[in-house]
Amino acid sequence: MADIFNDPVASYKNFKMGTEIDIAGIFIYDGMKELEKIVGFAYEGEVFSFLYHIAVGIERLQKVLIVMLEDISVDEITSFEESLHTHNHQQLHERITQKKAIRLNKKEISFLHLLDEFYINCRYDRFQLKGRYGAEKIALCKFIESHIDPNDLERHFMTKDIMNTPKVKEFFGRIIGVIAKRYYSEICEQAYKQNLYTYELRYGSPAQKIFLPDFKKNSLQEQTINEQIALKELIVYLMNTQDQNSFIRFIKDIVPLDFDVALVNEYIEELCKGHITQDLVDQVESIYEDMQSVKNRLELIHLIGNPNVNFDYAEIWDCYDMMKSLVVGEYDCIEFARNFPEKFSYIDDDEIYEVLKVIPELIERLIRKQKLSEEDKNQFIETIAEITGKFKEFCGFEN
Repeated sequence: MADIFNDPVASYKNFKMGTEIDIAGIFIYDGMKELEKIVGFAYEGEVFSFLYHIAVGIERLQKVLIVMLEDISVDEITSFEESLHTHNHQQLHERITQKKAIRLNKKEISFLHLLDEFYINCRYDRFQLKGRYGAEKIALCKFIESHIDPNDLERHFMTKDIMNTPKVKEFFGRIIGVIAKRYYSEICEQAYKQNLYTYELRYGSPAQKIFLPDFKKNSLQEQTINEQIALKELIVYLMNTQDQNSFIRFIKDIVPLDFDVALVNEYIEELCKGHITQDLVDQVESIYEDMQSVKNRLELIHLIGNPNVNFDYAEIWDCYDMMKSLVVGEYDCIEFARNFPEKFSYIDDDEIYEVLKVIPELIERLIRKQKLSEEDKNQFIETIAEITGKFKEFCGFEN
């Protein structure tokens, strides 16, 4: 096994290249997100962002594979490092194929040429007095027109710009997915041979979403669609669920803003693309202008999605208060048996749930009895007193 801690080259290939794969995955993932936001290929800024993210992601992935394929010596490391100072995707691919046959079809090779054209020639055109305007948009649209049947393209009825239809998204999803998967697969193969763990990916990271799933025809567009389905299912759940916990109750207790219901589906469409429209932001700000207590509302809204907020704290304290009141004789035993289970049902904290879960069981046994004697009640209260003491100590409640 390679000595990744004492061998500088092995360490370089294992740890630094592992991080580079993570970075490459983030750029490719973000590039697919940028593609999803594009309605039509009309704006240079949107095209630039898509191509930039994909170009950087693919380039870094190519360079990781070169590091894994080539023999590197410490004595010649400077010349090797300098050889990586290039942004020519086609040349990098040719360098890879000198060591390993990575098969890409004409369309995929053409896409590498597009990335070259963008990154080397188009990226700074607008900073030159005689530079071309809209060079990246022109290059991308030529690429689309070269590889998709004109009959399958939709164009804006006035501007004639190519529209970013599901077919176009799938087209790019397959090309980018195939290239990324082929490179990553070979990185894994080289890592296995060299007894390295370069291929390991952070759980739930963008890189894992890009490189690990087995998508149909390797299309990364499938990942985007799966994420949108998951988001839509969450929305359906929140709208229709009968489940109850402290967080759901917290949200339902907030009075909703008076949104235009006719626009809600448009907002969700944009949210699925990872885009919060300015129309939605403007509408919220407009409603806030007429609100008397915006500060109080914002305090509530900021709690949603905050991982540091314990939404069931009030229920935990209420449970403790009910138990303590029962023990000191301030709470009727029957009333406690009726009210405690509902309060307890809102507690999500697993550890606290484990401490208190016996109480609903005790209550169930108690109410099964046809007639309650004083001895039954006293025994129940004594048991609750014992649990209360443990609960107080566990939660660190003061007297």
